[in-house]
Amino acid sequence: MDQRQINRLEMYQAVQTFMDTNTNIWNGVPVLVTFKNEFDELLLQIGDSKEGQEASRVFLGANKTTQKRFVSEKGDILNDALEAYAAIEGNAVLEQKAAKSFSDLYRLRNQDFVTVITETIALLDQNVAPLGDYGVTEDQVTDLKTSFDSFLVLNGEPRQYRIAQKQATTDLSDLFDQTTTLLTSKLDKVMKRFKRTNTTFYNGYLAARIIVGD
Repeated sequence: MDQRQINRLEMYQAVQTFMDTNTNIWNGVPVLVTFKNEFDELLLQIGDSKEGQEASRVFLGANKTTQKRFVSEKGDILNDALEAYAAIEGNAVLEQKAAKSFSDLYRLRNQDFVTVITETIALLDQNVAPLGDYGVTEDQVTDLKTSFDSFLVLNGEPRQYRIAQKQATTDLSDLFDQTTTLLTSKLDKVMKRFKRTNTTFYNGYLAARIIVGD
């Protein structure tokens, strides 16, 4: 991995962290969730690339505790919808399983955290169709899966979920081209919807997009 790629990877990581920190702002925009999932998958592929593994580890190896927080926040949001659905349907067992807040998830030991999040994802997959009426989309569940995969990698475990529609890519340079194109042709354009409605968030995104040393 050359210096130019390292500089771009730092920017990608900054964008990923910024987006994950502000999930509650953009998660209700389906197309943004789709593009974010594609972006996360490309970063995981860069991390998987043997050619770039050593150099990318520094930048893709986000703090495990921070990634656990991101997963807990997203799990909490989706659990709220699942709990509401279960309550309306009178499914006491499902309601109890879904009644896990951010703090309930975040304070779990990592081994238990993996077990609980895996179960949560399974429950969401099983009920994703009716959960559509409660504001939950398949892309939101996929977003949780990709963030959970990042945690698993940092926890020294193989990731469980992959975005099936993504083509296998072996060339590191091609991965960087795909990621940059995704940002410039998709994410950047959709993020403009926040230019006036949430200026602070939009400016934060622009700051994360700056490539230092380029």
